[in-house]
Amino acid sequence: MSPVRIVQPTEPGLRSVPAPPCVAVQRYPERYRDKLLVDTLHDGDAFPARLLANPRVKAAWDDGSLEEAFELHRDWGADLVAGHLAAALGLPGHHKVVPARVVMDFNRFPGASPPDADPLERRALGEPLAELLTHDDKRHVLEDHYDAVSRGMDAAITGRLIKLAIHTYDEHNDSRTRRPEVSLLTRSDSYQRDSRLPYGLFDPLFPHILVESCAKPIVRDRIALTLERAGFAVEHNYPYNLPDGSVEIRCQPWLFFQHLRDRYEAERPQSRSDAGYAQVWEMLLNTNLRGGDALSAYLHRFRLPSGDVAPFERAREAYEALSRWVCERPELVEAYRRSHDRTSTITIEVRKDLVWRFVDGRPVGPREDVAREVAYTIAQAVATYLREDREFQTRAR
Repeated sequence: MSPVRIVQPTEPGLRSVPAPPCVAVQRYPERYRDKLLVDTLHDGDAFPARLLANPRVKAAWDDGSLEEAFELHRDWGADLVAGHLAAALGLPGHHKVVPARVVMDFNRFPGASPPDADPLERRALGEPLAELLTHDDKRHVLEDHYDAVSRGMDAAITGRLIKLAIHTYDEHNDSRTRRPEVSLLTRSDSYQRDSRLPYGLFDPLFPHILVESCAKPIVRDRIALTLERAGFAVEHNYPYNLPDGSVEIRCQPWLFFQHLRDRYEAERPQSRSDAGYAQVWEMLLNTNLRGGDALSAYLHRFRLPSGDVAPFERAREAYEALSRWVCERPELVEAYRRSHDRTSTITIEVRKDLVWRFVDGRPVGPREDVAREVAYTIAQAVATYLREDREFQTRAR
């Protein structure tokens, strides 16, 4: 059977995996070394022991259906590529979401998926496990695992210039058309269709144009060009775009509101010690949709709080002052959007069959050489961008 590990609650949700030895570390300016992040979200292999106390979950485990789902949904080879990529970039390692995807998909919003949900609209708890879990089980998974990963990811992303999430996907679409060897995902699926995100998903202060692309085009294109030169077929945002619940999309308002806070507090330092503003920033930075809803309900759904209204009124005044400040600076969004220092977040999908061997559809082992070649090529592209493209742009400014 597939190598699923039964783990106790002490297992961390997000773990740093040391990079393997590398003889081809890429050269780029040392000041960018701590500005790079490599992670994997769907190559986890841990199953919480607590869930097996649920008789329905235990039965599904014993009959093999849960392990079959684990095998189906896992991004086989993603950690392999990410490890070699981190090594080639001279990083100490990459970040890995430990819980198996069949337990919890951190690349989606929290909640349970309805049966047969569209893959891009699924929630963190999906089939088949979501139908077997009790309400208490679901709360446990989200509080003890999803939230733990969220805290770790917030810390990991802070201060980075480039974040590369390594995924692997199936060889064929449902239509049996063969997928490209590598796909670079940088655009919101909703924005692609509607030029906006769903109404009410994030606070109205978030400019939807920022999910048109989650990365500077020159970074994306340098990676694509270098891979193509090495003989790998590359597409952009195919066969799908980024789901709105993906880390790459969720971190766009989070990063923007962090930037907004820095700018605002630099001009109005007295706001740093104001309790009303503290509530506002907590609400705005709740892009994982796991807290801060009371103020949002008061401001946008006009719901009275059950307790003292005074703190919410102070927060409303702060929010309105911040909104006026943003409206008076129409150039702010465009300057941030095109900023030389805006964080680029890219999902890199590598076809599973390139980096993992399958027999009759079953995963049997890694294809180390190809995984290393893909990783080293991506590292070469990132180093070229930092060493040449970015340095040229810096001198040209």
